[in-house]
Amino acid sequence: MATATDMITGLEDQVLESVKQGQEAIVKAVRTWADASKNLIPDLPPLPFADQLPNVSELVESGFAFADKLIASQREFAAAILDAAKPVYAATDNAVKNGAQAKPATAASKTSTAA
Repeated sequence: MATATDMITGLEDQVLESVKQGQEAIVKAVRTWADASKNLIPDLPPLPFADQLPNVSELVESGFAFADKLIASQREFAAAILDAAKPVYAATDNAVKNGAQAKPATAASKTSTAA
Protein backbone atom coordinates (compact mmCIF):
# COMPACT_ATOMS: atom_id res chain seq x y z
CA MET A 1 0.00 0.00 0.00
CA ALA A 2 1.36 3.40 -0.98
CA THR A 3 1.99 5.88 1.79
CA ALA A 4 0.73 9.47 1.71
CA THR A 5 4.29 10.57 0.93
CA ASP A 6 4.47 8.15 -2.02
CA MET A 7 1.16 9.46 -3.37
CA ILE A 8 2.27 13.08 -3.02
CA THR A 9 5.59 12.32 -4.72
CA GLY A 10 3.74 10.60 -7.57
CA LEU A 11 1.47 13.59 -8.00
CA GLU A 12 4.45 15.96 -7.96
CA ASP A 13 6.14 13.86 -10.65
CA GLN A 14 2.99 14.03 -12.81
CA VAL A 15 2.77 17.81 -12.40
CA LEU A 16 6.45 18.23 -13.30
CA GLU A 17 6.03 16.04 -16.38
CA SER A 18 3.02 18.09 -17.49
CA VAL A 19 4.95 21.32 -16.96
CA LYS A 20 7.90 19.98 -18.99
CA GLN A 21 5.60 18.97 -21.85
CA GLY A 22 4.03 22.43 -21.85
CA GLN A 23 7.44 24.08 -21.78
CA GLU A 24 8.65 21.96 -24.71
CA ALA A 25 5.62 23.00 -26.77
CA ILE A 26 6.24 26.67 -25.98
CA VAL A 27 9.95 26.43 -26.83
CA LYS A 28 9.05 24.83 -30.17
CA ALA A 29 6.53 27.59 -30.92
CA VAL A 30 8.99 30.36 -29.99
CA ARG A 31 11.72 28.73 -32.10
CA THR A 32 9.37 28.59 -35.10
CA TRP A 33 8.34 32.22 -34.56
CA ALA A 34 11.97 33.39 -34.13
CA ASP A 35 13.14 31.56 -37.26
CA ALA A 36 10.32 33.12 -39.27
CA SER A 37 10.85 36.61 -37.80
CA LYS A 38 14.64 36.96 -37.67
CA ASN A 39 14.85 38.73 -41.05
CA LEU A 40 12.23 41.32 -40.04
CA ILE A 41 14.53 43.02 -37.49
CA PRO A 42 16.39 45.91 -39.10
CA ASP A 43 20.07 46.56 -38.45
CA LEU A 44 20.21 49.27 -35.81
CA PRO A 45 23.13 51.44 -34.75
CA PRO A 46 24.64 50.43 -31.41
CA LEU A 47 23.41 52.21 -28.31
CA PRO A 48 25.88 54.25 -26.28
CA PHE A 49 27.36 52.17 -23.47
CA ALA A 50 25.70 49.03 -24.88
CA ASP A 51 28.92 47.12 -24.28
CA GLN A 52 28.46 47.74 -20.54
CA LEU A 53 24.97 46.26 -20.38
CA PRO A 54 24.44 42.60 -19.56
CA ASN A 55 23.04 40.44 -22.32
CA VAL A 56 19.69 38.70 -22.00
CA SER A 57 21.22 35.37 -20.93
CA GLU A 58 23.22 37.08 -18.19
CA LEU A 59 20.08 38.83 -16.91
CA VAL A 60 18.17 35.54 -16.79
CA GLU A 61 21.04 33.75 -15.02
CA SER A 62 21.32 36.60 -12.52
CA GLY A 63 17.60 36.42 -11.80
CA PHE A 64 17.68 32.68 -11.22
CA ALA A 65 20.80 32.98 -9.04
CA PHE A 66 18.92 35.46 -6.87
CA ALA A 67 15.87 33.16 -6.79
CA ASP A 68 18.12 30.27 -5.66
CA LYS A 69 19.47 32.41 -2.81
CA LEU A 70 15.97 33.48 -1.85
CA ILE A 71 14.70 29.88 -1.81
CA ALA A 72 17.70 28.80 0.29
CA SER A 73 16.93 31.62 2.74
CA GLN A 74 13.27 30.58 2.88
CA ARG A 75 14.27 26.94 3.49
CA GLU A 76 16.47 28.00 6.42
CA PHE A 77 13.63 30.17 7.76
CA ALA A 78 11.12 27.30 7.52
CA ALA A 79 13.56 24.97 9.29
CA ALA A 80 14.03 27.53 12.07
CA ILE A 81 10.25 27.94 12.46
CA LEU A 82 9.79 24.16 12.62
CA ASP A 83 12.55 23.89 15.19
CA ALA A 84 10.98 26.65 17.31
CA ALA A 85 7.54 25.00 17.15
CA LYS A 86 8.87 21.48 17.69
CA PRO A 87 7.55 21.08 21.25
CA VAL A 88 4.00 21.62 19.99
CA TYR A 89 4.00 19.69 16.74
CA ALA A 90 6.08 16.82 18.15
CA ALA A 91 3.52 16.31 20.93
CA THR A 92 0.68 16.48 18.41
CA ASP A 93 2.43 14.03 16.06
CA ASN A 94 2.93 11.61 18.94
CA ALA A 95 -0.70 11.92 20.00
CA VAL A 96 -1.95 11.29 16.47
CA LYS A 97 0.38 8.37 15.87
CA ASN A 98 -0.50 6.80 19.21
CA GLY A 99 -4.23 7.28 18.65
CA ALA A 100 -4.62 9.51 21.72
CA GLN A 101 -7.77 11.56 22.00
CA ALA A 102 -7.87 15.19 23.07
CA LYS A 103 -8.28 15.52 26.82
CA PRO A 104 -11.82 16.53 27.79
CA ALA A 105 -12.09 19.94 29.40
CA THR A 106 -12.28 19.82 33.17
CA ALA A 107 -14.91 21.67 35.19
CA ALA A 108 -12.26 24.13 36.41
CA SER A 109 -11.15 25.02 32.91
CA LYS A 110 -14.75 25.43 31.76
CA THR A 111 -15.52 27.93 34.49
CA SER A 112 -12.29 29.86 33.95
CA THR A 113 -12.97 30.25 30.23
CA ALA A 114 -16.57 31.30 30.78
CA ALA A 115 -15.58 34.12 33.15
